[in-house]
Formats: sequence, C-alpha cells, structure tokens
Amino acid sequence: MKPGSIQQRLFSRSTVIFLFIVIGVLLSASFYTYVQDRKLQSVSLSALKMASWNLARMSNEAGTFDREVALMIKGVGDPEEFMLRFDVLWSRYDYLLNSTESLPTRQHQDNLRRIKSLFADLKRLEPQIKVLLESAKPDWSDLAADWEQQRKDIQLLLADNFVGEEASQLMTGMEASRDRLANLRVLTLGALVAVFVYLGFAITHIRRQSRTDPLTGLPNSNYLQTINSVDPRKNVIVCQIRDLGLIISEYGNETANEVVQAFARKLEKGLGGSDELIQISQGEFLVIAKTGRGENTEELAERLITATTFDWRVYETVIPVTGLFGVAPACKDQSPGWSVRYQEAYRALAMAQIEREQLYISSENLEKRLRDERIIHNGLVRFLSGEPSPLSLSIVYQPIVSALNRHCISGAEVLLRCCDREIGFFPPNLVVDLCERHGLGAELGRWLFRQVAKETRQLYQDLGFRGSLSINLNPAMLSDSLVSDVQGLLINEGIPASALCMEITEDNAALDFERINDLINELHSLGVTFALDDFGTGHSSLEYVRELKVDRLKIDRCFVNGTEHSEDKMRFLSSIIAMAEQVYMKTVIEGVENQAQWNLIEKLGDVLIQGYFAHKPMPFNDFMAVLMDPASRYPTTRQLSVNAV
Repeated sequence: MKPGSIQQRLFSRSTVIFLFIVIGVLLSASFYTYVQDRKLQSVSLSALKMASWNLARMSNEAGTFDREVALMIKGVGDPEEFMLRFDVLWSRYDYLLNSTESLPTRQHQDNLRRIKSLFADLKRLEPQIKVLLESAKPDWSDLAADWEQQRKDIQLLLADNFVGEEASQLMTGMEASRDRLANLRVLTLGALVAVFVYLGFAITHIRRQSRTDPLTGLPNSNYLQTINSVDPRKNVIVCQIRDLGLIISEYGNETANEVVQAFARKLEKGLGGSDELIQISQGEFLVIAKTGRGENTEELAERLITATTFDWRVYETVIPVTGLFGVAPACKDQSPGWSVRYQEAYRALAMAQIEREQLYISSENLEKRLRDERIIHNGLVRFLSGEPSPLSLSIVYQPIVSALNRHCISGAEVLLRCCDREIGFFPPNLVVDLCERHGLGAELGRWLFRQVAKETRQLYQDLGFRGSLSINLNPAMLSDSLVSDVQGLLINEGIPASALCMEITEDNAALDFERINDLINELHSLGVTFALDDFGTGHSSLEYVRELKVDRLKIDRCFVNGTEHSEDKMRFLSSIIAMAEQVYMKTVIEGVENQAQWNLIEKLGDVLIQGYFAHKPMPFNDFMAVLMDPASRYPTTRQLSVNAV
C-alpha cells in the first residue's frame, strides 16, 4: 500500500470514529475494574496465587527452554523453536519486572534484585546464541554450562518465595498493593478523561494538517485524494519546476525550498478566486482553473508560464526558474471524468518533457501519438530480438556526388526506413528517439551495422567498389563498444575501414567532446573517417568544428534553401565552405533540390552534394543499378591503385 493511501486511511472519518469508540470502551472498562477492585477487599489469596503462578510459570518456561538447549546440544533442535522459547522466557522476566500484578512479588525480600540479576544473565546469553545459530558447526557446551547455573538460581528463587512464613509476608504485601492499585485506578480514570479531550482536539488538528503542505501552506496530495469530480469547464493543469533536482544538487534543499515557495506564490497570484492550486510534491503542482474572459486554454497556460518564469538569486549566482506545463483543456461537451482528465494532464506534461517544450496541451492527436509510440516500441522490441513482428526496418542509400560531375558518385549515406502493418510508414527519427528512451539504441545500431554489411559486402568484395558509406550514429552507439562493433560487424565482414564514414550529429557530440574524440582516434587508427552531420542546426556549431576531430562537414539543407533567390544566403554558404577548407575538412552539402541551386554550388569548387536533384534515397538494388549505369563514375580498387602509383 502506498504511503499516501496509508496516511489517508489513518486520518479518514471512519478511523477517527473507531478511535473514539475504543477510547470510550477503555474508559468504561477502567471504571468497571475500579468498582470490582473495591468489592474484592477480602480476596488477598487470589493475589498471592497470581504471584505464585507467575513464578511457577517462569520456572516452567525455564524448564522448556532447558529442554530446547539439550536438543540443540544433540544437534536435533529446531532453531526457530529454540528462539521462541528464549523469547517467551525473556517476556516473562519483563512481565515480572514491569507489570502491576507482579508488584508484590518484586517487593518481597530482595526479589527485585534477584530477578534483575537473572534477567541480565539471560541477556548476556543472546550474543552467544546468535553466533551459535549462525555457525555451521556450533559448540553448545559453554552456553549449556552458563544456562545450567541460571536454571539453578531460578529454582532457588521459586523455593525461597514459597516456604513457611515468607508466603504469609508475600500475602500481606499483596494486600497493600491491591489497595494502592485501587487508588491508582481513580487517577487513571482522570488521566484517561484528560487524554480523551486532548485526542479530540489533536486528531481534529492533525487531520487538517495532513491535508496541507507545511512548506507552502497549499493543499497537498492527501487533499487531492478527496477530489471526486471537477467542473468540466475548468482546465486541469499539472506543472513542474524545471531542473529542481539540479538546484538541490548545486545549492541544497534549503535553497530549493525557497524556490518552491516563490514559485507557488507566483503561480497562486496568476489564478482567480474560484481556481484551485494543489501541491502534489516538492516541485510539482496541480492547477484547476477557468479561462478568463476572452481567454482560451493556451493563453491561460502562457499567462501562468509568464508568472512563474523568474530569476532567483543565491549570493552572486542567478538561478533561472521556469516551469513545465501539461494541460487537459476544459471540456465543451461531455466530460470524461476527473481521473481521466488528471491522467491526460500528466500525459501532456510527460510529452512536454520528451519534446523539451515548456507547454503541451492534451488532444486527440497526443493520444494517437502515444498509442502509435506504444505500438512502435512493442514492435521494435520484438523485431530487434529476432521475433516475428508487425514492424519492419530496412535501409536505403542516397548517393553522394561531386559538384563538378553529377555522375561521379563518391559514396552514399545509409538511411533508415520504418514501417508497421497497422500504422504504415513513420519517420526514422521516431525510432531512434524511442530506442534511446527505452534503452534499445545500442541494439538498433548493431542491427544497422549487420544489415549494411549483409547488403554491401558484395559491392566491395566482388565489384571492387571503394566509395564511402556514411552511417549515422545515434547517442547510444557512442560508447566504448563502438570500436569493437565497427571492427566485428563491418570491417571483419568485408567492408573496408577506409570506406566507412561515421556521422555524428551536433546533439550527439554535445555529450562529451573528450570521450568522443577518444573514440574517433581509435577508429581513425583503423582507417575509419568521421563527419559532423546537420551542421548549423544546433546552438554551438563552431565549437563542434573546433573541438571534434572530424574529416567531413555536412552542411544542413537550411543553408541551401533559398540560395537561388538570395545573394546573402549564397555568400554565407560560401563562407562556411571556405571555413571548412581552412581546417582541412571535406564539405558535403545536403538538400540540393533544383537546377538553380546546383548551378550556384557548382561554382564553389570541388565539394560533394547530397540531395534529391542528384539522387533520391533508394534500395540497395537500385543503388547498384545506378553504379552500373555506363554514365556513372565511382572509386574502385583499380583507380585507387593507379592514384597511389
């Protein structure tokens, strides 16, 4: 059972009523006991018998434990039964030393000292017992000797208490004790009444406090459990403080609590009088709010985003604070129910995290997308494990040509294609994202390597083709196993290392320059080259060019679009190519789509082009047909040998 549900039940209405009933019964029982004790003024022998019975029981329990010791010495004892008897004897000592009924026994002669001494002796046996029970070949002889002495002392205590005149003294002591106990009942009744009144106030206060967060004073998750329905005209919004965990790790929990308090205050100020704000956890909140007059759901969310975007200063450091918002919008027609809308808001928040957006609003498209992703993920798991699957992956090849001669093919980029029987074709980047999210990225990379080797080995072994194959590396592939995977799945399968070009996107490179350069150096030593893909789409492109030891720069199509209509764009593209040449990088220009773009880029010199105007992505057999076309030119083993001479 979850801690929240336990606390909710602990302070539920039925629990409180039950607690009051129990206390009422306890008061009644105490009063009844007091009346009965006053009636038993003449019954002193009963108390004596009780004291005698307690000591007799201790003797019997000691005898039972003695038999268990004997069985353990013989190696036929049950450890659980042995410990049970030990615990029973322990409890008897505790009862004799602490219970009210045993007070006369403790007051007789030096019984209290002797019982304490025996109890201490028993406690000293416990470490020895634990060691013996954990030992493979225990020797019980020392313990048996220690216990035998205790057994004799117990028998002596029993004999001393019930011989001759001492029994009469014990009876007298018990009569006095009974009178004291009767008077004590009066005090107990008074104390119980006071406790009863106190508990009434305390429980009422605790129930109220259990539904309020102590940090912000807002209703908390316990209060949330009491909500059964929400006005369908209200928006359900779940928001989360972005990177609160990083704030805790950098500045500590106290600073994080200050940020949470400030965030809650700003969020609360952005709400109307009928709106609700509930704190779900330390950095997570639930808003149930109506849109303002002339305002839609998106505008409401944007207003809350603006209200909760601020800077928090810690000494000389400024911490930018923002929130992530997932919204289940107000329902125009029939409401699907509170729990469903709450789930929709959380689903939208999860999508905002995945998409790295600040706001995501739930919709039918979102539900369809998440459903499709579940189908694709299940299909991927089965496909990559070799099981029959409705999902299939394949690869196509997009030729890379020289800008000086469209028929001169220098190689091709390997591209992923994905299809599901139910969904149809879907973008490859969705497969990569899902694999990265669910830990399948490395397995996807190995499948890709195996498939490339399977399809292209004849191209290199039989036809002597020496053009390059550019393969995109997803983030999970940039690990210590990359070198062995390239060696074992590509090079050892017949693909020359010099023909392999591994492409790294800027997002991948952002992981760790030093680690990635180590991988690049290892693969460089085998003859493998590297390219920086999608140059210009990130935020630190020049840093990647400076830091990464790549051989090629692939310029994204965004720098090519519109060059035929803008001299400024063309000059900018030329400057990027010139920069690449300065650092001895070969340039590949992506996204050349028409003759006008081709003509402009052709003037830039010996660069490589990849785009639909030259060739579209194609299956391997079609790529082979392009190479076999009499007009086509491509690097071969013979050409490389001539160039070497």
